[in-house]
Amino acid sequence: MATVLRAPDRLTAAQKRTTVTLYLAGPFDDADTWRDEVIGAYDDLDITVIDPRNERWPQLEVGSPGRRGAFEWQCAAAFDADVVIVWVPAGRHAPTALMILGSLGAKRNNPKRGSSVVVGGGGYDGLVQLFAQNQRLFPAGDDLGEVIRIARIQLEQALAARAAG
Repeated sequence: MATVLRAPDRLTAAQKRTTVTLYLAGPFDDADTWRDEVIGAYDDLDITVIDPRNERWPQLEVGSPGRRGAFEWQCAAAFDADVVIVWVPAGRHAPTALMILGSLGAKRNNPKRGSSVVVGGGGYDGLVQLFAQNQRLFPAGDDLGEVIRIARIQLEQALAARAAG
């Protein structure tokens, strides 16, 4: 069964060594969200889903230490995750997800430190998908179901590697 870690909680050092992690990057502005659909899709896997939703964060003042802390938490959690889903649908605002995507694209160029990054959604006129293709990530188009399917493959590979090793 998947465990959900919500912001601003962190994994312990022991948990980082023993659990496979999935980070969810994308917009926060729904009641019933894509995040809930993704979390539900992996309930059968023994993973930790890192969900950066925190109801206090949107109200943090620009330039405040709290806002900086929230941003740094999101970047660190995504950077350390085994698999990251970046979901940026058309017409949605997800600036932190875009920064995380850029950072992970650069990280992916180092195979020893690379996460599996599954990118979906048609946001920013397809530029997000184009970036994913150019960075050797896993572009999955506009279908959240396809994003979930590809990420499951990556998670199962990470679980197998962790068990073997």
